[in-house]
Amino acid sequence: MDSKRRRDDNSDDGETGSSSRLDARNGHKRRKTSQAVNLCEECRQLDIDGLFRKASEDFKRARKGLIKRPSKLYGGRNDGPLFYGDAFFAHSFGSRLSARATCPLCRFFWSMRIQPDKRHAKYKLLGFCSSESWIFGLSGLKKSPAWHNTRDTVWMGVVPDVPSIPQSGHGENWLDKDIPAVGSIYLLQPDKNEEEIPALLEARHLSDAVDFTAAQEWFSFCRKWHLSSCSRPNKGDTITRGFRVIDCEKNPPVVVEMPWGVEYAALSYVWGQRPEDLVDWPATVLDAVAVSRKLGLRYLWVDRLCINQSDPVEKDYLISRMTTIYEYAELTIVSASGSGASDGLPGVRSTPRESQPKILLESGSLLVSALQDPRQEILASEYWTRGWTYQEGVLSNRRLVFTDHQMYWECRCMAAHESLRMPLELLHRNHISETNATDSQRREILPQIPNGQHMEDYILGGIFKSETSGGDLEMGSHQRNVIQTDEYRLEYGFPVPGEASTGSQLRSLNDHIRAFSARKLSHGGDSLKAFLGIAGMYRDKRLCIYLGIPMWTNDILVDLTGSYVTFALSVCSWYHRSGTEHQMFISEPCIRRTHLPSWTWAGWQGTVSWRAPPSDEHSVFMNDLITAEPLQIHLVWAADLYLRSSCEPVCLRLLNLYSTDVLEAEVPTLLEVRNPLVLKYSVRHEVKGSWEWRRLAGRAGETRRYQAERQEWDKKWYRIAGRLAFVSMSIPITEEDWTRKHDTGELISVLIFAAQRPRAEHGRARFLTLQRVESDSFETRWERVGTLQLTIPEVDLDKCFTNEEFLRRIPVREWRGAIVIQ
Repeated sequence: MDSKRRRDDNSDDGETGSSSRLDARNGHKRRKTSQAVNLCEECRQLDIDGLFRKASEDFKRARKGLIKRPSKLYGGRNDGPLFYGDAFFAHSFGSRLSARATCPLCRFFWSMRIQPDKRHAKYKLLGFCSSESWIFGLSGLKKSPAWHNTRDTVWMGVVPDVPSIPQSGHGENWLDKDIPAVGSIYLLQPDKNEEEIPALLEARHLSDAVDFTAAQEWFSFCRKWHLSSCSRPNKGDTITRGFRVIDCEKNPPVVVEMPWGVEYAALSYVWGQRPEDLVDWPATVLDAVAVSRKLGLRYLWVDRLCINQSDPVEKDYLISRMTTIYEYAELTIVSASGSGASDGLPGVRSTPRESQPKILLESGSLLVSALQDPRQEILASEYWTRGWTYQEGVLSNRRLVFTDHQMYWECRCMAAHESLRMPLELLHRNHISETNATDSQRREILPQIPNGQHMEDYILGGIFKSETSGGDLEMGSHQRNVIQTDEYRLEYGFPVPGEASTGSQLRSLNDHIRAFSARKLSHGGDSLKAFLGIAGMYRDKRLCIYLGIPMWTNDILVDLTGSYVTFALSVCSWYHRSGTEHQMFISEPCIRRTHLPSWTWAGWQGTVSWRAPPSDEHSVFMNDLITAEPLQIHLVWAADLYLRSSCEPVCLRLLNLYSTDVLEAEVPTLLEVRNPLVLKYSVRHEVKGSWEWRRLAGRAGETRRYQAERQEWDKKWYRIAGRLAFVSMSIPITEEDWTRKHDTGELISVLIFAAQRPRAEHGRARFLTLQRVESDSFETRWERVGTLQLTIPEVDLDKCFTNEEFLRRIPVREWRGAIVIQ
């Protein structure tokens, strides 16, 4: 067996206590266990059941107002970390978890330490109530019916015991990031009586083989209550030829041709490169057949078997229709474990999975880990790095994911873990939480809610984000200017399809582009092909995507052509940035994909960002342009841009473009800038940081947030002609060479877009930095190799009433002739 699959050291010989019978609901049977003599002296004195009982009593008293629990975020002592002081202090381990121990209970706690790579000297055990789990935003939960119709349970975490944080304190991000990375600790008690009020959250004891009861419950619940939100789309797409599926009821399973319209599951997985990955029926496929059968789905679609690899015409057709295939699947089975098709689905058939850390106590109670949050496990998987699997996961309406440790469910309306049990009905919106309502009474409500029920907004959302998952950009300015990184963002709530604002769609599109651009493709030529399904989510909307660049086709500000202004904004707003550090000069060595133009992110291999420092987010800016009233923005300028093909003399002027139909028919790739303005000066003068920016601290799911420590951007700030400058390059280049090559003409920076944002003090001038390239054409050709953004201060904008006056405030000069970018 692969070492990755071996049973955890804490669950083979680590159970201790006397013979006990645990209740069948938690899956335990009578068993003999090792003697308490195996425990160290400190653990023998530890009354785990008593600690959980005492914590539960304290939390109940606090909820009734009999005990005061401070919810404030405190500043660290002696410049130490920020912390909360509201946990239940259970036990101090001292230094005995600083190294691996022989005591089974010590080994269990040792495996549950947060930040294990930091090797802290001392640790402590803290208790929390379930409503404070990272899965919930507590302020929203308190306002919901579930707050009154569920009961809190207690869970614990092993955290560092550091001098700067008090005994009952926990670091600012421990609850939201560090504990989910290792898992919380629950106590399952034997013969515990069922309580009338359901628990908000409680752990499940998992066996080494998957118990499909949970998956069947999720699937059934989704079909019953989520209606059109998670059902097949009703838009008439069909697969007209070559639709084959695996008949899972046959033994052995066989591939059969079926008419379009039958119910089927689909499989999303990593093919792999090993010989055992390339056989026709690898373990992952056979395991998926077993899963389909367990869920009552007779047919399964798997690309390697259901696409006729010997018919290139049919193969190309079906690959072009994979968006439809995944959208119309009743369920997508996702393999987020291993690195190839031969690894199988953990816990299915004979494929082993990682054991759940647990230890049986002398009292008969079972101490179990709720395991790492499966979202984090999926984000760290090989599956999450692959380009083609990205749209397979996003386009699916329902997903059953198999990780190394457990199953995870995510549909458009709900997320659930195999290791945690939640009262799903009570955590959904729109009254299905009325426990005394009959099914028929609830059914009377559903016609008023055609999209069905959704989990409440205070519940942690999923990772397979739809076109509506970009969050709300209509927020206060204090939040818009908060420093954020480009790390994958987990948000609360499940947006209702069709109800997202334009700003939310723009942000979700930018998120999709960044996430997809960070993934690996075996063939660089698939860089746009593998993204077409995501782009298709925005079809039939005024928001369009041309060769990866977002544009708005309706007029904006009454008389400006939307496609002309927004294409100019978008084409110069993306840049390459793989790190999260804040810098004012970025140089990333990215690989050029020459089958597409250099002005689109799809023409490069590299991670894309749409957020320029200090706080300029493309989606916010574009949303402001689209939604602004005519008098809100009077300074908006865009270069005169044309699109054309190499062999066609006809140019499409974006100023006159009101539909993308002609673009999709012609697919021009050359971007021509007429009457261009280029950067006049290239000398960068170092200056001190111009603004102070503070990080927004506190738990992400809470409405109460705090301004924390000052954030340092790159220690070097620069101005060009007195304008604060941000430079990003997609090629390796030093700061000195950037200036020198502008002086020699090897590089030029051409102004593409300039505007003052509504509700913003300053304006922005955005340039594309170009490098001259050799070309077979008679004309000079350039390639985009970077961007430049200059900040125009408010004091200068106050003196501008026309675009001509605005341009005089930007250090540019006229360039003779047109500039053609390939």
